[in-house]
Amino acid sequence: MKIIQYSIVSILATLTCLSSQTLAADSAPDPRANPPIPAFPGQTAAARADSSDISMELIYSGIQGSRALEVLPDNSVLIAEGSGRIMLIQPDGTVSGPLGGMPPLRSGNGRILMDFIVDANFDQNRRVFFAYEAAAPAGQEEPIPQIASARLSSDKTRFENVQILADLPGRRLASTTDGKLFITTIGYMERRPEVQDLLQYSGKVLRINTDGSIPQDNPFIGIANVLPEIYAIGHRDQDGIFLHPGTGELWSVEHGPMGGDELNIVRAGQNAGWPNITYGKNYDGTEIGPTQWQGTSQPLYYWFPSLAPSGLAMVKSDLFPGWQGSLLIGSLSPAQGRFLIRLVLDGERVLAEEHLLDDYDRRIRDVAEAPDGTIYLLTDSENNVDAGRQFPGELLKILPK
Repeated sequence: MKIIQYSIVSILATLTCLSSQTLAADSAPDPRANPPIPAFPGQTAAARADSSDISMELIYSGIQGSRALEVLPDNSVLIAEGSGRIMLIQPDGTVSGPLGGMPPLRSGNGRILMDFIVDANFDQNRRVFFAYEAAAPAGQEEPIPQIASARLSSDKTRFENVQILADLPGRRLASTTDGKLFITTIGYMERRPEVQDLLQYSGKVLRINTDGSIPQDNPFIGIANVLPEIYAIGHRDQDGIFLHPGTGELWSVEHGPMGGDELNIVRAGQNAGWPNITYGKNYDGTEIGPTQWQGTSQPLYYWFPSLAPSGLAMVKSDLFPGWQGSLLIGSLSPAQGRFLIRLVLDGERVLAEEHLLDDYDRRIRDVAEAPDGTIYLLTDSENNVDAGRQFPGELLKILPK
């Protein structure tokens, strides 16, 4: 089923009609209670796919604050940690790094490096992109969110020619072959009231040129009181994005509140409706709002209860029998999902769903397909003593048996 494209006028009208909702409470009742009704058949709870016969190989263990993985043309892997460290791992597990020449990340603890990707034309330009927090200016407390680019040195030991492209917040990044950069931003907690505000960056998909300028075909160009970087609005927390190899369109997976995780196609000028519409609920079990509203788009697929999707890739190789064209998604949920999700597609319809590596019981942060067709997974580092879950992050390789 196709997501409907809405005009800019429709979106602006929608903003005046949708009312804001109360913030989520802290307590969590049964996350499976009172499931919402889908808008169309097949939008949720797809049939279980036939079980795949795969093997798993541990390549490296010891990653802290796992954030992102990128596979290079020679099948080596760059691993990014939230602290800002980036390491190079060879297919045999040999590790080097951390790489030098990073952008001006702030010092301290926590999530500083939000995302790291290689350019869609990396094999020609060796360019990479970063979303991170820089140090606060003198006299200010808040760090500066920035997007930067650099060139990976020929010996893969450092980044060169670092260029700060924009002072913009970033959650996940995606690069296009025609020189554009998509940037997702967070739209929950204190940012929630800003999501439907077109003068705020929260809960948006932004689109800039890879030199930091604004594309003149962005959907809100020339409209007063709208940030020109905005490409789409109404999102909560998109934690996995990729560009479809056949259509060039941006696909994303998104964390819902309690339930209502989504798979979306993000189109120019589109309003996904958060926080006014959602298939999720407040954390106290109360309703947030309706699941549909005129002028807003519907997800291709949603999960209830939440599986906490993170990382998104489409299988292009035929190495795994029956996997070509499938989506692979990591799952982070402590209660409902610690596994790899495979979605079987027919165009824009989800036909079936498979859960893999559930017996390994690890939170999967990111997923990528290597040029040779193998699949790499990045697991989360965990340090939850009370739950008995203390694991370093790992790089795993998936192969067909």
